[in-house]
Amino acid sequence: MTDLPTLPDGRPLRAPLPRLVNFTHEDCAAKGLRAFDDASKPEVAVHFTAFEMISMHRAQLLYAPRGGGKTTLVRHLAAALKPTPQGGISPNTDALTSSAIRNPEGTTLPQVWEASLPDLHLASPGQGAVMLAKAAALAGPALLIIDAFEQEPDPSALIRSAMDWLAQSPKAHLLILCESRTLEAIRLHPDLHSHALLPLPKLERQKALDPLGATDPFTQEWVEPGLWSLGLAEGCALNLREAAALPTSVDWLQEARDAETLGTLPVEAVISRAKDEPARWSGPLQMLVQQISDERAAPLAEALMAKMSEPLLLAAADLTRHASPHAPDLVRALIRTIETGGLAPALRRRGGESLARLGDRRDLTRLVKIPTGTYQMGGDLHPNSAPVHAASVSAFCIAAYPVTCAAYVHFTQATGRPWLSANGRDPERTSHPATNLTWHDARAYCAWLTDRWRAEGRIKPADIVRLPTECEWEAAARGPDDEETGFNDICTVGLFPEGTSALGCFDMVGQVWEWCTTLWGADMTTPSFRFPWVDDGRESLDAAPEIRRVLRGGCFSSGRVKANGIYRGSLEPSGFWRGNGFRIVVSGLVTV
Repeated sequence: MTDLPTLPDGRPLRAPLPRLVNFTHEDCAAKGLRAFDDASKPEVAVHFTAFEMISMHRAQLLYAPRGGGKTTLVRHLAAALKPTPQGGISPNTDALTSSAIRNPEGTTLPQVWEASLPDLHLASPGQGAVMLAKAAALAGPALLIIDAFEQEPDPSALIRSAMDWLAQSPKAHLLILCESRTLEAIRLHPDLHSHALLPLPKLERQKALDPLGATDPFTQEWVEPGLWSLGLAEGCALNLREAAALPTSVDWLQEARDAETLGTLPVEAVISRAKDEPARWSGPLQMLVQQISDERAAPLAEALMAKMSEPLLLAAADLTRHASPHAPDLVRALIRTIETGGLAPALRRRGGESLARLGDRRDLTRLVKIPTGTYQMGGDLHPNSAPVHAASVSAFCIAAYPVTCAAYVHFTQATGRPWLSANGRDPERTSHPATNLTWHDARAYCAWLTDRWRAEGRIKPADIVRLPTECEWEAAARGPDDEETGFNDICTVGLFPEGTSALGCFDMVGQVWEWCTTLWGADMTTPSFRFPWVDDGRESLDAAPEIRRVLRGGCFSSGRVKANGIYRGSLEPSGFWRGNGFRIVVSGLVTV
């Protein structure tokens, strides 16, 4: 086996380490919107491995930073799939089913390879289109691998062509590996599953060293494979800057060395290189931003902001602190960029996180008026959403955005209500939808906001804040489909103005599943309260705890069948997950 890390005495590890991705068993199960067995705490994340994701999906993109082990993963996969000269199965196939430690808590499971063993076709760097043309003649099971995707002349166009080929080749699979920063500017395809390769976890690293009687020099919970390999060979822990100073020729360190070069240049020279050769210098610029001293940060940020180029604007945001004098101008520029739309999804996400950290000045509690009328409901995407029918809806107002983390944190601070969210209080997520919320949490927030807005005079004394009925939600949601992001996570609200519903609501599709008041029934697969909608008690607020409530809109991990304005999901009212949230409705007092 090649590319195995070695100790200072030259001894290599005995086997490659399994690689985890940012997709968990919880994510997979929550696509079915089940409730937790124990709703008192979130489930411990149990990650899938890269090999499992490749076998599960006909089209898979994996990304990692430079030094993240992408090419090494391809070599290990190729070794595992390579037949013996006699035509038998390679002994390296065991790597596809070996046990993997799935989280820092030590959960260990054997890997599951679901696919057959296909013929492997690996494109040389920058030659993906050439290999794709050759692959058109393949008839049997085949796996086309395009590594170093960032080196392709037109990655977005190649994705479109590759997905067209896959649609015409029912026995084929596609694997793409791409550098994380380059991926930010690439537009993905809704049927291309995209996941990050995680760094190596501490327990897995030590497990690999135990047979050699060695101790891991790194104490961090997660370490990128390239850095870990260098540290093992040197016999000491290294950071990226220390690794870049080593007399080694590994290619992935060039970006770190370029960042060191930028750090020696005047501000105008830094900007000139980043503007004139973005393919070469945008990555090093981002690294420099993370390392630069405080006295250089402000002038560089102001100079970057003055260029009004989106990548340079994002670099300026990374350099800027909340209290910086130029922060308000930067916030306004970020808002203009978001409202204009058009950027690749990952660049929007970076901008949204910077906006949240610096102080999002948009009115994220804004309401949209939905007039009285007869609205089309349902569709033929799934039997539970059929038939298409019309339903009468009285006028109401609905929030333009899902309830954000900042708004929900304010509620928890005022009421003391617990919130079991792992990262909902992080500064860069203040403008993300609040998630990990039960139906009861959402209703408690609505009751609190009713009192607060009445006291402030924002709503009338007879008005109430509540969750939408299913009919109200669908009336507000009809409009364009959302854009495929490939994030496998929520993002700042309002980043995709192109996906705004016809009546002006943002993020109603593919961001988070949103709670409705409407009853579903006790069976997850088949609703007791079916379409067409009728006044049959399905809007009762009093029901047994095992009776599920409707969730709508799909979330970041939902496919196109579920991430739309038609599909009906459900969850027990005490269930919660990192992919479900809610938005509010304001109406006059309603008797249910």
